[in-house]
Amino acid sequence: MYKWLIVIAVFFALAGCKKTDDIATTIQKQAAIDDKIIADYITANKLNAVHVGAPKTDTIGVWYIIEDAGTNPALYTTSTSVTVGFKGRYLKNGQLTEFTNTGNAHPAFIIGSVIKGWQLGLLNAKINTGGTLRIIMASRYGYGPYPQTQYGLPANSILDFELQIFDVTN
Repeated sequence: MYKWLIVIAVFFALAGCKKTDDIATTIQKQAAIDDKIIADYITANKLNAVHVGAPKTDTIGVWYIIEDAGTNPALYTTSTSVTVGFKGRYLKNGQLTEFTNTGNAHPAFIIGSVIKGWQLGLLNAKINTGGTLRIIMASRYGYGPYPQTQYGLPANSILDFELQIFDVTN
């Protein structure tokens, strides 16, 4: 009886490894696709984007552009609350499609609770209050392989956010 339990446990352990390997391979393939699309988009549109991480040595697929530096210096940590207005777009076939816009609303977020691309962009750009920041991110730093049906956002979407910083509170 115990021998059969051991055989079954080993079978499930090995089967689980293959599934984990498949997921890792899928993520790596999508990362390579996203990173190339973003690099091509930045080049084609002559954007003055800054790569988060060490260029050519780090595969972090997050870029930012400071469109307006703002006037009041601000300190950012993962526990910082930011009040923003934003427009969210996704990149497909070289074109941006808007999927959300706060308009006149200015929601506040704790940096540590937002998608990873926002965290990396805000913590690295260190934009002043009153400034405008654009963050372009690979799907793995947004919603990954999960479509956001409430926004009509497809799975594996490369995201492009324009954030206007109204307030920063620590």
